[in-house]
Amino acid sequence: MVGCFAATPKNLAMAIACSLSGAVMLAVGAHLSYVNVEPQRARTLARDKLVLDTLRKKYGYIPPSEVRRMARSNSNKEHN
Repeated sequence: MVGCFAATPKNLAMAIACSLSGAVMLAVGAHLSYVNVEPQRARTLARDKLVLDTLRKKYGYIPPSEVRRMARSNSNKEHN
């Protein structure tokens, strides 16, 4: 804390308290974010699976990852 005048002990204590409370809030936010990652990831994967299943049933959609896998397996069979 740089200023034009010398800091009083009260000002120094307030600066330390504000810094510590900010650090605590940051730590709590990081912890809550870490704790909620796995449930959010599970919801996202379930939603993706539901969308792909719906597209597959309704339109016969094949995801690009499966198309690539099928192409690789076919090319391996042709080379053998």
